[in-house]
Amino acid sequence: MMALEVFEEIKGKGFSTVAIYNILMGALHKIGDVQKALSLYGEMKDLNLELDLSTFCIAIQCFVENEDIQDACACHNKIIEMTDVPSVAAYCSLAKGLCKIGDIDAAMMLVRNCLGNVASGPIKFKYTLTILHVCRSGDAEKVIEVLNERMQEGCRPDEVICSAIISGMCKYGTLEGARKVFTNLRERKFLGEASTIMYDEILIEHMKKKTADLVLSGLKFFGLEFKLRAKGCTLLPR
Repeated sequence: MMALEVFEEIKGKGFSTVAIYNILMGALHKIGDVQKALSLYGEMKDLNLELDLSTFCIAIQCFVENEDIQDACACHNKIIEMTDVPSVAAYCSLAKGLCKIGDIDAAMMLVRNCLGNVASGPIKFKYTLTILHVCRSGDAEKVIEVLNERMQEGCRPDEVICSAIISGMCKYGTLEGARKVFTNLRERKFLGEASTIMYDEILIEHMKKKTADLVLSGLKFFGLEFKLRAKGCTLLPR
């Protein structure tokens, strides 16, 4: 707080830089004052300062914690436009945020991008790809076995891991297979009742989306999509 007071003094005299803003934003984020951190981010934009990688990485984490996932994604896109790479902390935060809103495909793509761009990616993301790979078997028991191995190593299931289970089982397994995995986690107290219900809802919505995508792909393959639209079918996604 004393640093902020000093900053207000020097800012009034025209001494403010992106580096100083970044230091304060990072400190405010660490103590949990994301609103104040985001207000500094807004100030920087209003002043038309040239925001850098650190600015956007901190902003991503703050926006996610403030449940503003769209703004967090906008910051991520700015980093990509700069032909730069987000920090591991920013990657992890945004992936978690996307999973919470059920945007599983985007979250899994982010996980892969992180491991492709960062020399030493987070263990959690490597664990995520392992889960996706074992889901190719479509066997819930094998997924549970891998989860058991990873939990013994201290990797407990979180939003990203649970989303990987949903993604993999919807693509390669079944709805009931995914439910079997989540039931196992709930019975062993790794998931609470509320979380289990939430993931089941996300599972159903994701399976619906994947089924709709398959139907649309089939219609396009057989050249039926245009004919159905011409007949006034309004149920087809655009």
